[in-house]
Amino acid sequence: MRCRKIVLSFFLSCLTVGLLSAQTAPRQTRLELLPGWTVFRGQTGLIVPHPAGWSVQERGAGGFVASCPGPDGGAMAVTYVQPIAKIEGRAAGIVQGLGQIAPEIFPGVLVGRTRVVSSQPEVAVGELSFAPNAVKFIGVALCFKDKGQGVVYAIASRADAWVQAEGVLKEVLGRFFYSGQTARTGNAAGPPMIAWRDPIEGAFTCAVPEGWKVEGGLRRYSLPDVRPEVVATSPDNKVLVRFGDAFIPMMTLPTPAGMQYGQVEGTWQNGVLGAKLLIMRYLPSTAFLTQLYLPQRVGPVGNVQARDLPEISRQRMMQMTGLNVRVDTGEIRFEVKTENGMRKGYGFVQTQLAPSGVNGGGTWAVNAFAGYLAEASAEPLAQAVMNRLVASYRRDPNWEARQTQSMLTAYGIARQAQQDTFDIINQAFAERSRSQDRSFANWDRAYNDQVLIQDPTTGERFEVPSGSDYYFRIGSGNQFVGTDTAASPYSPNHWLTEMRIGH
Repeated sequence: MRCRKIVLSFFLSCLTVGLLSAQTAPRQTRLELLPGWTVFRGQTGLIVPHPAGWSVQERGAGGFVASCPGPDGGAMAVTYVQPIAKIEGRAAGIVQGLGQIAPEIFPGVLVGRTRVVSSQPEVAVGELSFAPNAVKFIGVALCFKDKGQGVVYAIASRADAWVQAEGVLKEVLGRFFYSGQTARTGNAAGPPMIAWRDPIEGAFTCAVPEGWKVEGGLRRYSLPDVRPEVVATSPDNKVLVRFGDAFIPMMTLPTPAGMQYGQVEGTWQNGVLGAKLLIMRYLPSTAFLTQLYLPQRVGPVGNVQARDLPEISRQRMMQMTGLNVRVDTGEIRFEVKTENGMRKGYGFVQTQLAPSGVNGGGTWAVNAFAGYLAEASAEPLAQAVMNRLVASYRRDPNWEARQTQSMLTAYGIARQAQQDTFDIINQAFAERSRSQDRSFANWDRAYNDQVLIQDPTTGERFEVPSGSDYYFRIGSGNQFVGTDTAASPYSPNHWLTEMRIGH
């Protein structure tokens, strides 16, 4: 199970951020490094950010290997990338042949559990195990193949260091790029990319093509409802790339009880902290795109080809162990006629449903969304730009900290207001109960021909037979005298106290 999680996690990190082909990225003058990191600059535009102390060696055709030295002088962990200009066989065969492709890096490697996780483009993954100098290494390799060419990715480390090394290896894999016009994706020369920061709240950064029109930012609809979006359009209007869409709201399922009060699909419901939820049945992944998003945002489309990506969905659910959620991931390709002519379209989407378990209720949202519209000849360029934009997306940690604190504060205020409301209700209920108790007691006394009297000096209360207008207590005992006048009856041996008649 542990190795399976490694494979799925690696596959997700490669596929969803677009690291499935060598491609253009932010120019070196705008490069942002993690604390304690430095950068390797190759001879052909290769840029590899990596932790200080690591070794990076450039290989042919844009490949490289980045390694962390171990205490014995050998490598303790490695990230390997190798573009392949021509692949004759299948992607799975490339993964199986990793030991022949790079024997000096993966000596005697055994590749197990190889499987194809995508057929178009062709993607295969496999688990790695090798033991140079009797030290066990584990890892995972992935081959991406499209139109006869592709890229091999692999990460591995000593088995006893995997937990610490995995995240760093993925960061290296997710941050390398090729600068300038020498970088290519498939057959398309990618434009130089520059860093772009959310202009509204500074919530995130990403890479966008230099010279393109870029719009968007973080759209805030309530404290919990924030929606990032970036739209990049080429100068010749042949390509439009989108990451996120502020049009997509949070949603809640219709329920039989709500429908009785007019809460039907297409209407809105108030959520927590001012959020507005669109009432809508759950539309998993591609169904959301074809049934809701495209009809409203793009218009009539044709030649639709939809494909589910269950491996990515399972990986997401594995990351959320213990939570009652459903995750669906998929992609579609389509054609559409726009004001600029016919366009090829692509969309990647992941939806997530959290059932409430009450009357069929629950909420759902779109976790991830990216896509493009492009002239047929410019589709490889659109794919390259979209991949690099998604791969470079980073949320600002300072913004995340502020957002988290605001949410905690708001939830605290809401909980206190709710508690205050409950306290008021409880007090009213208690007072109403006491009033009812008094009414029931008065009714009971009247029904039994009794009256409640109270000693004004001691506060003691007694029930005595009714029928008199005035009552007097004899001494401090439990004997009483009733009269029809206020005059105290004669009692030479006792002090008489006039009592108050209660209710």
